[in-house]
Amino acid sequence: MPLIRNTGQTKTLIEFYTELKDSSDYTSQGVGTHMLNWIERINQEFKVTKIWGLTSLYRLILQAEDNYASTNHVILMAIDDEYYIEYQIPKESAPWENAFVKGSAASLDEAMRMLKIAMVNSKGWDDSAELKS
Repeated sequence: MPLIRNTGQTKTLIEFYTELKDSSDYTSQGVGTHMLNWIERINQEFKVTKIWGLTSLYRLILQAEDNYASTNHVILMAIDDEYYIEYQIPKESAPWENAFVKGSAASLDEAMRMLKIAMVNSKGWDDSAELKS
């Protein structure tokens, strides 16, 4: 199932990042281009898993349900050929409330590998067969 924009926000994720890509600002263009490429890969690799997304300050926040207030399991950002990934450590494993793991990758392939690890470790998509294969 393609990545779906949380219904609490109006534009689709593609529309949002296309506007950035088409802007006159060089940094916004880069963010838009890289994030569109990342969304395309997510959509290619996750045909069944339901992933909801919302945006905040150009970042893409991934949630396991269509609820703006639900857990922000994974946060993605891409700029200047660098991909940034954060995931929230589940409460039962966290050393403190709202603890996150952060990392970065220099390629989309590496970013996708890290995204899958983040999705598994955040425990937001425990029922996803695509993450178990």
